[in-house]
Amino acid sequence: MDYPDEQMVPSGEYGPRGRLLPPTSSQIDVGRMAIGQDKLVVTPLQMATVAQTVANGGMRMEPRLVEQVRDPDGRTIDEPLPEEAERVMSEESANALAAMMRNVVEQGTGTAAQLEGVEVAGKTGTAEVGDGSDNLWFIGFTGRYAVCAMLERQSGGTGGGDAAPIAAEVLKALGE
Repeated sequence: MDYPDEQMVPSGEYGPRGRLLPPTSSQIDVGRMAIGQDKLVVTPLQMATVAQTVANGGMRMEPRLVEQVRDPDGRTIDEPLPEEAERVMSEESANALAAMMRNVVEQGTGTAAQLEGVEVAGKTGTAEVGDGSDNLWFIGFTGRYAVCAMLERQSGGTGGGDAAPIAAEVLKALGE
């Protein structure tokens, strides 16, 4: 992504001085981090990329923010093609996780993301912020799109009840 360096930081757990902690740090509470709590920092784009990676059999792709570029007359002048970034999980693990995520939307906490005639897979989340509020999350994918809906610092609600319907609306707007 072509953003200023100060806006480009990796996801992960950050320590007291704003430094990314190494995975072996004794300051990391692995159990809390695994469920999105503690000091984990991620962006909605990073979480949409997680969904995309699972949908793509474990291969992370470079994010694309546009489908096509048009000139002032409406002619298409560029259609950026997907680019592989790296394999981050085996295809077998990704497929197993994708099946679990489909189950979340079919009969779990993400049923509010269901779309008629479209298979949707997803994961809900309600992450404590630390000030008494929660960040409400839903990440998901269809055969064509990966999405993330996040509501920051909510005083009530859940990822499944509040963020999942937003993701469904986004997918509908995209033509799913």
